[in-house]
Amino acid sequence: MKQILIWQCAAILFGIIEGILFHYNNKLTPKFKERFGFDIHILFGFIRLCLFFPLIITVENRIIFAMITMFTFPFLHDGFYYFTRNLLNPKIYKKSFFDDSITTTAVLSLGAFYRIILFVFGEGLIFVLW
Repeated sequence: MKQILIWQCAAILFGIIEGILFHYNNKLTPKFKERFGFDIHILFGFIRLCLFFPLIITVENRIIFAMITMFTFPFLHDGFYYFTRNLLNPKIYKKSFFDDSITTTAVLSLGAFYRIILFVFGEGLIFVLW
């Protein structure tokens, strides 16, 4: 259970940190790609994997853990990203935690409705199967 809590806290922190990064440098993605030759979201994914793999090797049911992390991450990460961006600039992401992006370069971006459904399902897995 502590691995799930660690992952979910990390998802929140990643959202806040990325919200701050993109607030202070909204041209970060093209600058990063120009300098390093790949999208910054690939780096973010790699950082997340560096946390995910040590956590998954410490749990018994790796498939359930992977499902829970996949289902809960977008709600927490994206929600806190939009919340942070709105906190720093109230003119953008006016729905705050439940907003959506139309300009993201992320490989996968889900709307608020789908993030909520997945989160509820993921949390349900914790109580039913964990």
